[in-house]
Amino acid sequence: MKENVKYVFIVLISCVFFLKVRIMNETQIEMLEKEIIELMREFKIPGFAIGIVKDEKPFYAKGFGARNLEKNLPFTEDTLFGVGSISKSFTTIAIMQLVEQGKINLQDPVNKYLNLKLGDDSNPIKICHMLSHSSGIPELDGNVIAIARQLGSIDTIIPMSSVNDFLLHMNSAISEVFDKPDKNFFYNNDMFTCAGLIIEKLTGMEFNEYIGKNILKPLKMNRSIYLKKEFEKDEDVLTGYLPSEEKNPFKPSNHPFDKFVYAPGGLLSSVKEMQNYIIMLINGGKFNDSEILQKSSIEEMWKPYIKTPYGAKDAWYCFGWITEKDFLSHRLVQHGGNIATSTAFLAIIPEQKMGVIVGANCDASGVIGAIARKVLGILLNKDINEAAPFLNVHKKLKLLTGKYKTYKEIQTMEITLTNGILFLKLEDPIEPKPITLPLTLENFDELKFYVPVAYPNQEIKVQFFIDDATNKVDLTFDRYYFHKV
Repeated sequence: MKENVKYVFIVLISCVFFLKVRIMNETQIEMLEKEIIELMREFKIPGFAIGIVKDEKPFYAKGFGARNLEKNLPFTEDTLFGVGSISKSFTTIAIMQLVEQGKINLQDPVNKYLNLKLGDDSNPIKICHMLSHSSGIPELDGNVIAIARQLGSIDTIIPMSSVNDFLLHMNSAISEVFDKPDKNFFYNNDMFTCAGLIIEKLTGMEFNEYIGKNILKPLKMNRSIYLKKEFEKDEDVLTGYLPSEEKNPFKPSNHPFDKFVYAPGGLLSSVKEMQNYIIMLINGGKFNDSEILQKSSIEEMWKPYIKTPYGAKDAWYCFGWITEKDFLSHRLVQHGGNIATSTAFLAIIPEQKMGVIVGANCDASGVIGAIARKVLGILLNKDINEAAPFLNVHKKLKLLTGKYKTYKEIQTMEITLTNGILFLKLEDPIEPKPITLPLTLENFDELKFYVPVAYPNQEIKVQFFIDDATNKVDLTFDRYYFHKV
């Protein structure tokens, strides 16, 4: 009898716990989906998908909006989209696999494997510099030339059709070397293209074949691809969109496929398959019965190497990843990706065994990372405004935009927001043409800005004032007092 009562008690407790978890999860998902829809409308995102991993298991995956606006096809959790620079982490894993096999060392000079003549022989560019953007060489845009050609946006006479062309482009940039390695952070996609060439040389395989066999296949990422011919065979793929100045804000575009883009940014995947990738990473390199990488190699990839402006104030670039030491009191490992027609962001909290991957079929830089951070805030039951401050800042900046006038409309002004920069367009009755000026932030809490002037001590002060009760906005500009219309 006592055993039966004990059994019933355990069942009841389990049911209560399950119900509590279910209600919590449903509340989280409801909050999440409402946020996504609002942000898609605000930032004009045609299609979007999200995949969440919690407790080392797939927790949630869903698509929103259209993968193809013209045909009104849905963006799903299985839609293939370009993950952009998240591809760098796959390239890094390939290098780390070769390190484990003794075929390469992170301290080896790059020119041991590749005819790269940049750098100082006494302090050469090493494999570790190549993977951490610490080579001292600014972006040389070799892969940008390739992308631009695929998009049809520019026609350039710079040769970029063979490995020889690529290396000639790199080796001709001796005057562009800024400093010795380890001194400065310069995000450099071309260094990851070099990493891809080294992988090919050491394995005797095409880059995409090596990644497919040694990373994608064991992770059961069977639809994830690099090649255009594979993309064209798949029915659930994105149509990428570029911004348009016409009435329709979207212009459909081909996705850029090029061999020089594969290693730094060429992988296409779905949020559903990327969940497997996240599970492997938070499980110390293992997925099901496959060991993709040793746990020590994962930690080596995630070790802070050089300070980077990409991320929070405490962000450090590692090897193909960015680490933030204090995201809501947790370590965050993240990387974003943008390949013009597609944007993605992946974030992991290793110690909490959770992660999120998001993707969109347009340039949604900034906001897409904020969505991922907000998701993690929801999962951690933390203040979501603290998790994604970008969104709160953007909301306030948008409130400042619009048309303003002075007394009797003698002076008129328009405030616009473009790529995170506020611009002031002043129409003075005396001046023949409007004057457009950028605003530099001085104090966000007090909404103080200034117009930079080349002459010392001659800044033009600008301050906004928001009435919390009515959201009415005024601003002072030099000697004038403007009111938002």
